[in-house]
Amino acid sequence: MKPQLIYDGECQLCIKSVALLKSVSGDSIDYRPSSAAAKEHPEIPLAAFEKAVQLIRSNGTHSSAAEAILEALSPFHPAVKWIHLCYSRSLIVRFTLECGYDFVANHRQIFSSIIPVSDKTSPLEREKMPQGKALDQ
Repeated sequence: MKPQLIYDGECQLCIKSVALLKSVSGDSIDYRPSSAAAKEHPEIPLAAFEKAVQLIRSNGTHSSAAEAILEALSPFHPAVKWIHLCYSRSLIVRFTLECGYDFVANHRQIFSSIIPVSDKTSPLEREKMPQGKALDQ
């Protein structure tokens, strides 16, 4: 079983971020909106799905928020692997990155506007993105 990254399928920041993550990870991770996947994981409270992305590992355990993103990207970039190692060994790094994740999540409209849309974004994901403005700026 492949790891699953479960995200908010309505949030523009999440949709664009997942498109970027897919361009890096290819098909090694299953990306699923929480509306479809939450009921399959009753061990994770619904509030956790509303608060942050969830990474379900191949062995069934999970991580969330900054840790989930770092863990998902670590196999694909040496710098992220190093940051993930620092995250796992330092409470200061962990606190800083989780605060950064929370800051971005709480200001998702602003950050959504600065993330470019990948050419590899699926048509379904593009349909959920706002129309009428250039998204690549």
